[in-house]
Amino acid sequence: MSPYDAILNDLQTLGEMPLRRWRERFPGFRPLGFMNAYLPEELFHAAGFTPVLLLHRREDRGQAKAHLPGFTCWVARSALDQALAGELEGLAGVAFAQSCDAVQALADLWPRAVPQLPAFYVAMPHHLAAPAARSYLLAELQRLRWRLEEMTGQAIGDEALQASIALYNRTRALLGRLHELADRLPPPALHAARQAAFLMPKELYYPLLAQLLEQLPPSGTGSPRLVVVGSELADPSLYQVIAEAGGRVVGDLLDLGQRHFALPVDETGDPLQALADHALALLPTPTKYHPQRRRDAHLLETVRTRQADGVIFARQKFCEPHGFDYVMLKAALDRAGVPHLLIELEQTPHVGQMRTRIEAFLEMIGA
Repeated sequence: MSPYDAILNDLQTLGEMPLRRWRERFPGFRPLGFMNAYLPEELFHAAGFTPVLLLHRREDRGQAKAHLPGFTCWVARSALDQALAGELEGLAGVAFAQSCDAVQALADLWPRAVPQLPAFYVAMPHHLAAPAARSYLLAELQRLRWRLEEMTGQAIGDEALQASIALYNRTRALLGRLHELADRLPPPALHAARQAAFLMPKELYYPLLAQLLEQLPPSGTGSPRLVVVGSELADPSLYQVIAEAGGRVVGDLLDLGQRHFALPVDETGDPLQALADHALALLPTPTKYHPQRRRDAHLLETVRTRQADGVIFARQKFCEPHGFDYVMLKAALDRAGVPHLLIELEQTPHVGQMRTRIEAFLEMIGA
């Protein structure tokens, strides 16, 4: 096995590994689960934790049904289901950042349903350009800092926070490079390499990704070039089907994709202010608003710069924010004459149906 294949194999196994085995795989680190795109990971890292994304799983043990209605998205229900089934016992806690009603409800009920796992919560402003947005978010981050200091019994100094920011910035730079070279990786490899950024300590991930980037094969030619839009894709099925159908993923508009790594955090000045400014400067997710940062314009620019042939919307079933977002983005793509396809993702993906639709779509745009 070549070093390139060995690294990819290592990264792909991370997505399949149960969180209860995380401490065995990474001894010496303290994992803390999180769910969405606005969590200030550097603050938790400076407090001695390693933020780890809570991936939704196909398995349903039925534990969450007593707490959340059936029309709640599977991303939220799976996190609670895993916690109630004891799958998250190795975590030091869980953290939520306000993003949607489902996550808000999950954060509210978590202390009652899973009291043994400490929960942290960060409220995010909805209007990112509002006059009070920065002061509001700064107050939230300071409150979180105090809570972490109280929990750990240690102060989180500016030097420690700046060191964590520097580490995460180095990782952001490499992930930016990975996305620039996305057409040189098969879609499942791209998915695994990006997802691993949320599943392992950055101290170990950074050198591994650097090695992978040094060994990338030449760019693929002749394959339909696609941009994927959605929240976050725990299940690699979509990327596997795209690869089997002969396509390449060259860009994305995922909550935890390119937009998440697009900008570095300022490493000069007050680190808490830098984290607040960074969160407000990123392209908004569908539940946030900024008048100068429109998601439809960003998607069209991504299609243009990445020379994409079409767009695939990967929407989690019952995800209302991305459902509303789809209407706006679809209209923009229609006006620009960009082909697009909507795939609705469920707890257990219907791979056969997905394959038929994607093959037909690629045949259409490749004609």
